[in-house]
Amino acid sequence: LGLLPPGSRVTARRMRLGTHDLLRDAAALRGRAVSMVLQDPRQALNPIMRIGDQIAETLRRHHRLSRRNARERGLDMLRSVRIADAERVWRAFPHELSGGLAQRSAVAMMLAPDPALLIADEPTSALDVMAASRVLAVIDEQVRARGMGVIFIGHDLSLVARFCDRLLVMRGGRIVEELAGGEARHPYTRHLLSAALRLGA
Repeated sequence: LGLLPPGSRVTARRMRLGTHDLLRDAAALRGRAVSMVLQDPRQALNPIMRIGDQIAETLRRHHRLSRRNARERGLDMLRSVRIADAERVWRAFPHELSGGLAQRSAVAMMLAPDPALLIADEPTSALDVMAASRVLAVIDEQVRARGMGVIFIGHDLSLVARFCDRLLVMRGGRIVEELAGGEARHPYTRHLLSAALRLGA
């Protein structure tokens, strides 16, 4: 998405999304074709803007809607991510929401442009177990309903395996193994799996 800090280096010779060359057009695709849900909604959401203003800004930028239409569509977006009291959340600042509500609001904002691909970078790491399961259910529901792709980044292999069709294990920025229902062969993958906590063990 062209979000790497100065001094970073992309070593891929080719990166494509459909017909788009990501090495050249990444910034133009940001939000419109590819959206990203970050680990901590407190970092993704602007702390001095109301949730509704942030979602409306996204909608107006990508869909050129009037204020009224952006508000109506934004409220629908909040409801689509299972936020019952959408009006209250629309008027709230990020710090007034629980972690789970803030993350679902961030998901709504990222889905507003109707992207073809959603990158979910550890979207539940800042949440408790109940809030995390609700956020994952919402992401899964939206991905299926919209027919879009998702790249789910995480350290919990059992969680990622439940969520993804194809699982790539990376170490030091390089793919060491691809798991597709088979057993782990690479020693690093085996170490990751053996590091998972098991109750009673």
